Amino acid sequence: MKRHLGFIGATFILVQCFGAGAAIADDKYGAVATGANGTYGYAYNYDTKDAAVDAALSECGDTCTAKVWFANACGAVAKGGGAAGWAWNASETAAKENAVASCYEYGGSSCEVVVWACTDR
Repeated sequence: MKRHLGFIGATFILVQCFGAGAAIADDKYGAVATGANGTYGYAYNYDTKDAAVDAALSECGDTCTAKVWFANACGAVAKGGGAAGWAWNASETAAKENAVASCYEYGGSSCEVVVWACTDR
């Protein structure tokens, strides 16, 4: 009987591990890119980080750079006074607030969020 309980316990643990792997596979990624003259691009709900970054850059244009990427969260970019700041957070509000704070840390003035995005998960 002990042998069967051990087998059942091992099977349960194995099933739980595969379940966790499936949950990780469902991660959703997003990215925000900005460029000269106020251009921007964003992407969300992509299956990989690279796909999200590529989509944000494609939407933004040739002179753009990806500023922030995120998984199962939100990302934001703020600009003002010739400076830019960016951040990500599980909370949309916190991502925006942190991007504004980052903009000020880089010497910005009158910093405001110019673009943001959140994944559905």
